[in-house]
Amino acid sequence: MSKAAGHGPPKRSLQGRLRRRLATSLGSGSKAVAADEEPLRLDLRGLWCLIGAWAAALVGVRLSLPQQGMAVLLLLGLSGLGVLLLLRPRHALFGGDTAPLFAAPALLCTAAGLVLANLALSGATTVPEPLRQAAEDSAVIRVRVELAGTPRASLVADKFSEDSRGHTRYQVEARAGSMRGGDVWLPAESEVILGYADSLAPAGTRPTRGTVVEVLARITPTPAGQRSRFRLTAVAPLVVLETDGQPGLAERMRQKFRQHAMVLPEPGRALLPAMIYGDRGGQDEELSDAMKAAGLSHLSAVSGANCAMVLGAAFALCRLFGVPRLPTLLLGMAALCGFVLLVGYEPSVLRAAVMGAIAAFSVHSSRGRNGLSALCLAVVVLLAIDPYLAGEAAFQLSALATAGIVLIGRRLAEKLSRWLPQFLAEGTAIAVAAQIACLPVLVALSPSFSLYSVPANLLVAPLIPWITITGTLGIVVLMVSAPLGGLLIWAAGIPAAGVGLVGVWVAALPGALRPWPTGVVGIVLAWALFIAIFFSLGNAPERPGTWRSRIPRGVQSMATGLLLGLTLPVTALVPAPSVAWLVVACDVGQGDGLVLNAGPAGAIVVDTGREPPDIDACLRRLRVEKIAALFITHQHADHDGGIAGAGKNRQVGQLFYSVLDDPAKPPAVNGLRGEQLESGDEGSAGTVAWRVLAPGGTDTKMDENDASLVIRFEIQVPGTGRTVSMLATGDMQETPMGALLASGTVQRADILKIAHHGAANGGTEIMDVVRPAVALISVGKDNTYGHPSPDIIGALKERGVPALRTDEHGTLVLGWEDGGLAVAVLESLRPAQ
Repeated sequence: MSKAAGHGPPKRSLQGRLRRRLATSLGSGSKAVAADEEPLRLDLRGLWCLIGAWAAALVGVRLSLPQQGMAVLLLLGLSGLGVLLLLRPRHALFGGDTAPLFAAPALLCTAAGLVLANLALSGATTVPEPLRQAAEDSAVIRVRVELAGTPRASLVADKFSEDSRGHTRYQVEARAGSMRGGDVWLPAESEVILGYADSLAPAGTRPTRGTVVEVLARITPTPAGQRSRFRLTAVAPLVVLETDGQPGLAERMRQKFRQHAMVLPEPGRALLPAMIYGDRGGQDEELSDAMKAAGLSHLSAVSGANCAMVLGAAFALCRLFGVPRLPTLLLGMAALCGFVLLVGYEPSVLRAAVMGAIAAFSVHSSRGRNGLSALCLAVVVLLAIDPYLAGEAAFQLSALATAGIVLIGRRLAEKLSRWLPQFLAEGTAIAVAAQIACLPVLVALSPSFSLYSVPANLLVAPLIPWITITGTLGIVVLMVSAPLGGLLIWAAGIPAAGVGLVGVWVAALPGALRPWPTGVVGIVLAWALFIAIFFSLGNAPERPGTWRSRIPRGVQSMATGLLLGLTLPVTALVPAPSVAWLVVACDVGQGDGLVLNAGPAGAIVVDTGREPPDIDACLRRLRVEKIAALFITHQHADHDGGIAGAGKNRQVGQLFYSVLDDPAKPPAVNGLRGEQLESGDEGSAGTVAWRVLAPGGTDTKMDENDASLVIRFEIQVPGTGRTVSMLATGDMQETPMGALLASGTVQRADILKIAHHGAANGGTEIMDVVRPAVALISVGKDNTYGHPSPDIIGALKERGVPALRTDEHGTLVLGWEDGGLAVAVLESLRPAQ
């Protein structure tokens, strides 16, 4: 008997194991082919739980505590009823087997009830009364907060200044602890977002997680449903009260990595920290816009792909060295936990980490790799722990990308492998599946899609695992050996620079960012594409007698291809409504009526003319259904007489005004009372931001005209990264305007609304300061005041500024076309007299 026969099989050498594993990975045996031909397993039980948990989380964070309690009782009652009906498979009332009828609602109500119960018990939605009252008035308060992370730096330009240089600004999630009220500190515990300029940062130290600071800040509420209930904008330097001493190990590792990455060439220097642990502070606006246009912005944030690569690398190493199954699982989980601690608790990282852990345990227990079930369980667990994740776009995109890969990626790869090499088919399938699945959320955030996203992702796909694994390993090795860690950073940084260069190159290609229909139509169209592709790939079983069983598979595929072929080219012909018009000077006769496009927030209206029907007709023609903010520059009839028409059948969010003397009755619309403004006040709505430059309480005001609001507006042009500025001047006359110009607060603007309908007493000095590209004059035809003055028209002509007049052209529309301002004219919108 041979030695091998007498003592069992010979031990395999490391080289032999490696050789066999490589051969298996590169081969395409019959077993692998058979696995690809297995039908997709769809466990809809998990899907019903996911729907219930997600809906409860989205709604629950907007409910009060009593409402949450009532909803929990109702949902758990319905769940119990469903369970009782499930225990009786046949019921006389319904007839036949009732299990399929009640299983889905029971699972949905159970998951929703558990999420809401945890939300109610945790009290996460309660708001301290002192903070709520201060936020209603946008008051400046003194508050003590504990930082929940390290402040994230970003480069921003002051959009109210001619200085286009980037300035560093910091933002960080924090938890407010107390608020100063008189001579005492009041308890005010709540999640907040703290923002401050670099000039207000604590001297000599950079705050980290756990640092307690005292700050004088303006407090404003955030939109309903957000985790952080308030936004704090510092108006004075931060004062550090407590620190955690030395930064934690993870923070020290990130700091050391940042320092060593500074020697890399651009754009690798900016991209590598973002690709490894999500630090985008080094990216400028140009690089960020290029990555978005190329469809590569997801690479500069930590996502589930990073977790998957770390977990996969750990498992591969363990198998390579013959580590048994259970220790492999434990070591993989340890590596995953270490990576999460290193990069921080981002929503996509949490989702991927939980899903990876569930999937790993599923495989270890021989229950198979049902990706959809693992995804559903991971999402339900995370939403039960933190319901606010449901409303965060990063979490939505991460979950949808995984769902797309699970539901259509595998089948698509199988189809593509008939014409493409296996590696190329799988890469294309993953990129296409993730892009299509994420499209509903992407078009809701910005009505556009990246035309070259798939080829761009395929170009950089071979580099991503190397960058992720090598860069992550470099962070760890740096703490032991700086030379070796620096070498690993260079090894990851050069490919990261290549990714950035690909992004810049792709973004410069013609039509890189294509428009998409906005609103409900765009979202429904995106979901329709995903559903059509899912069914056309043969994922769902076809039951005899159904409509799908009567339609040949080839016809289904052709219909889906036709839908894709028609949709993608047609979207190029559908401009986003938010870009179609930016500023409109309504023809309201002898008066002012301006409308600014604020995107999804609605419109900004500045003055309403004399007659309500005039401004109403203009707003109806523009299809304005919601006014985010209404400004009355001063209380003269030709500026506020039409206020009722502006509010007719429309929701008005905010009403602002100015007046020479405090009126006994401020203006009101639809029950909303006006708020008086003065210089220094600022705000924003949707895509529009504003700052009030005047009046400022000086003694130069002589009459109501001189009390006019002078406002600088900044209007974002969606999809371009550009802004258009406009200076609205009301009826302010030359003397107070001269004092305002002397103060230096007035800067250059793209659009100038000429003061006082072009009257000579508005002066011409402002034209030299603002240097506009175009001037708007809102004035009535054949008016008896002699407006506009020939002096004003002549001064504009001398400076080469086009004077656009409502008395000559009717309603004027300023939009954006071919990289610049475009002007259009509408026929008179005023109703017949």
